[in-house]
Amino acid sequence: MTSTRKALGNITWLFSEKIVTMGLSLLVSIILARYLSPSEFGKLNYLISFIAILAPFSALGLNALIVRELVNSKKDNGVILGTALLLRISGGIIAITLATVVIWSADLLITSNWLILAAIGGSFSSLLLFDFYFQSRVQSQYVVTTRLIVLVLSSLLKLTSVYFELSLAYFLTLVILEPISIGVLLFLFFNIKKENEIVFKFDFKYAKELLTQSKWLILSGFMAIVYLKVDQLMIGEMLGSEDLGVYSVAVRISEVWYFFPVAIVTSFYPKLLKSKITPSLYKHNLQRLCDILFWLGVSVALIMTLFSSPLINTLYGKGYSLASQILSIHIWAGVFMFLRALLSKWLIAEGLLKFSLLTHGIAAIVNVYLNYIWIPEYGINGAAWATLISCALSSYLVLWFNRKTIPMALIMTNTITFPYRVLKNKL
Repeated sequence: MTSTRKALGNITWLFSEKIVTMGLSLLVSIILARYLSPSEFGKLNYLISFIAILAPFSALGLNALIVRELVNSKKDNGVILGTALLLRISGGIIAITLATVVIWSADLLITSNWLILAAIGGSFSSLLLFDFYFQSRVQSQYVVTTRLIVLVLSSLLKLTSVYFELSLAYFLTLVILEPISIGVLLFLFFNIKKENEIVFKFDFKYAKELLTQSKWLILSGFMAIVYLKVDQLMIGEMLGSEDLGVYSVAVRISEVWYFFPVAIVTSFYPKLLKSKITPSLYKHNLQRLCDILFWLGVSVALIMTLFSSPLINTLYGKGYSLASQILSIHIWAGVFMFLRALLSKWLIAEGLLKFSLLTHGIAAIVNVYLNYIWIPEYGINGAAWATLISCALSSYLVLWFNRKTIPMALIMTNTITFPYRVLKNKL
């Protein structure tokens, strides 16, 4: 009961942050979209997507593993954190190197200097390690405080830049500085709030053990970002920054909801791990979480679909009116992203890391292929449909093709068919 109250308190912190950040981020996004032209707004979102594509290299698939190790492992916390931090920093350096090679060998939508700076800034996401330390302690108030500080300062600077009618370069700079600021603040909070004196130590043998466990999650994380962000990069390269600006408006509203399932699952994940010793309780917890996530996602999708046109026109203006069509399609991918939040944690809890890669890999390949053939023919509508189909495929449909993942497919099916089963029982 105590763990449940603690998890609910954790969710309260995370949800409170999201309510504030959603409102403030939406306000700033509206002002930026109205101030910048669709073409400039598209370039800004191109840079954001570029940073996101590189993030999995810094993460190295260690995110949930770190939480699991800190909750269940008997190893010293200093060894866990020290080893993981050095691994993540190494991953960030690899990301910068790979990005530099790609940037100098291709003619991209944004100049190479901005992209290289973005890669360097994005490497500071290695310090998000301390986010996962707080997750393991169910102390998200420190993470919330960090993100709110950065969001408020960044928003004020962006609004000030709009007021003084500054150029796109200032907004690109602020985007690059955001991950740096979050990483540094989390590190400072960790040093202030840590319960015991933790001495960071690197253990080569333990590092090999972590990488052995995370090798599938590294590629999985990369594939997950690819199928979520590659559409924006491909639109930018195939159609140009103006179409990307319109598409980005819809995606921004659609993806802002993705935090809710992550917050719910993150807060209950330690409790879920502990309930594994009792199979019936473990299954009950999985089913209950799945029910909440799916129907919350459907509710959001229905509301956004019904009000997409007046919402876009009122908030962003007629210059972005086409974004309402994109939103009414793209928002339904969110239903499967809500389920995906639970699926990702379940695969880790069950030791099915290869399937995390498989599901994300299939989605990434399908999404890239569909974008390649649909964007030239159907424009940004084609990209929205490609995202919806790839999300449905990776988060639900592929689970039926392996006996080890069928238990989760059955849980999801019980959730999806719940209204039918209730109606059938009444009849």
